[in-house]
Amino acid sequence: MARLTARDIMHPRASVPAKENGQELIKKLTGSYPALPVVNDNLEVVGIVSEYDIIDAIKEKRTIHEFSAESIMSCGHAAHEQEVCRTPVTVQPNAAVSEVIDLMYTNDISVVPVVEGKKLIGIIGRKNIINAMAEKGFWPEEEFQKRV
Repeated sequence: MARLTARDIMHPRASVPAKENGQELIKKLTGSYPALPVVNDNLEVVGIVSEYDIIDAIKEKRTIHEFSAESIMSCGHAAHEQEVCRTPVTVQPNAAVSEVIDLMYTNDISVVPVVEGKKLIGIIGRKNIINAMAEKGFWPEEEFQKRV
């Protein structure tokens, strides 16, 4: 795999505020990404909210007026923790795409926030990676020849 970085394939900042109500949250999750980073007032990533989190809220018989992004978010780690996670799954902009793929696979997540320090600058979803693979130059010619 070419040495693409998170910055090369990320989508510019897409997120939901921690206080986002259920109705607005559902609207945002019907867009391009099945999950979005949850940010505080300083645009720092505090968690991730996904379609699965919405389904869990429905399973708990909560209406869209009874939850917010922060009340149903997770931190993206494979072992879903009951208490508030202090370190959501994120990558720095210079992280290799292979590292992003490993995080997605290991933690069974579909979106990884890209941060500088703790501040959100972008997100990477599975489709961002797949689209990058389709671009000319993703697979260096010498690597391709080794595999044939």
